[in-house]
Amino acid sequence: MKKIITWSMTLLLAISMVSLMGCSSQTEDPGTPPADVINPDASEGALTDGSTDENSKNENSGSAYEGDVLENAVSVRIGQDGEKDWAVSMYNNDAAITMLDYLSDSELLFPTYTYEEKQGFVAQDVRGNYTRNDETTITDVKAGELYLFSDGQLRLYFKDMAGADITATPVGYYTDAGGLTEAVQEAYESNKGDTWGVEVYFQIRKNIE
Repeated sequence: MKKIITWSMTLLLAISMVSLMGCSSQTEDPGTPPADVINPDASEGALTDGSTDENSKNENSGSAYEGDVLENAVSVRIGQDGEKDWAVSMYNNDAAITMLDYLSDSELLFPTYTYEEKQGFVAQDVRGNYTRNDETTITDVKAGELYLFSDGQLRLYFKDMAGADITATPVGYYTDAGGLTEAVQEAYESNKGDTWGVEVYFQIRKNIE
């Protein structure tokens, strides 16, 4: 009888340990969101995907764009539940055009994994081969400006930052930055505890062909 009781207790202990291991594995970092989280429409060539064929991506690069600034090239909603459409104009430079070529006109859920309150920006690394021909040094950064850094990090500044002294390629800007600071901050607060570790989600759509 003692042997049976001992064996039963051992079995229960083993089952409990397995159960605890299963629970702990569920709390581990789930990693990068899958494609259907990043891009609900499953469009090819997502900005964060980088899987677009280079030949097709660059085939018409720049041919459809005219002027120094591409007005309202992209529409953006801040946060997963954002309702306001923010207009973003892009510069007609090689880096910005490469980004636009990665986008389709389908809505893309774009996650940012870096939120810097003191430095006033949100950021995400984007894949792709980007030229540094238009890289410059900027002393003062304005809210709503978008910059691509040499390591492939794309930043949106949601605050005016005097004395930022950054070296990067300007790729675009929000045409009306009124209320942008508050919108990004609110989206960040509402997204705390996100399963995928995303700081702020943006919903983006390309408006030009």
